[in-house]
Amino acid sequence: MKTCGIVILMLVSFASHATDNKGNYAIWGVGNRSCHGYLQARAANDFDKFKDYLMGFLTAYNVMTPETYSISGGKNLDEVLIWFDDHCELQPTISFEQAITDFIAENFEQRMKTSPSSFRR
Repeated sequence: MKTCGIVILMLVSFASHATDNKGNYAIWGVGNRSCHGYLQARAANDFDKFKDYLMGFLTAYNVMTPETYSISGGKNLDEVLIWFDDHCELQPTISFEQAITDFIAENFEQRMKTSPSSFRR
């Protein structure tokens, strides 16, 4: 899992620069699966890999994006997953990674810019 987190961190940090000449990049893990695959796993209550991928991706985004404490704003994990349920229902053929980038784009303005407590991290 630690290796996966490092890979995600690297992908996020270099995503705008580390693409091929057509703007493509490799997507590892369940990020390469479709939203339909996510919905099937969610319905079967067998979606831990999707949750782990999502949490790692969003954590890496939080670390690498200036003025971002939490891209999910005030949403907890259950609320974020409901967003993915709805989004993937509407667009079942997109990749799970694309759904994550859609979530980030939609929530960027509402992100938490600073920690709500004095505790660091």
